[in-house]
Amino acid sequence: MANYTIETKPAFTVLGLDTILTGNFPEMGQQKADFWQKVNADHALDNLAGINDYPFAVNEAINGEFHYYAGRQVAADTNAAEGQRLIEFPAGKYLVITGAAADQMGLYNALEGPAFGEILPQLSDYAYVGGPNTSYMTGSDDAGVHGEMLVPLVAK
Repeated sequence: MANYTIETKPAFTVLGLDTILTGNFPEMGQQKADFWQKVNADHALDNLAGINDYPFAVNEAINGEFHYYAGRQVAADTNAAEGQRLIEFPAGKYLVITGAAADQMGLYNALEGPAFGEILPQLSDYAYVGGPNTSYMTGSDDAGVHGEMLVPLVAK
């Protein structure tokens, strides 16, 4: 099982570039990879001045649509331009999963799979009831990239 903790986190905001995912989960996985390939090729995150350089991947359901964002953590008073969205994460308990992989998409997949497939179903004191969740890279070395996933929780 993946390394995880339950931690209290302060509120934070991510400024994201949006795409809408369609189809079933395998198709969405390919759409996410294609989206990140375009974001990285266009150096789109270079135009987002964040409080750190970590690239964030955010999943959010809005009105029955699955939105996926590439973004950076920003100050709460940041203004979003056209084609951008401010995604607010409230202060509170979060499932925090750490991991590593050979590349960026491998990391995001290595964090999301265990979060929703293994860890959340086994939690007895907390539940995920929706809202945005995020994975982000925290660094890289000769072994690949490292990062975390944050999933907001409520007490059962």
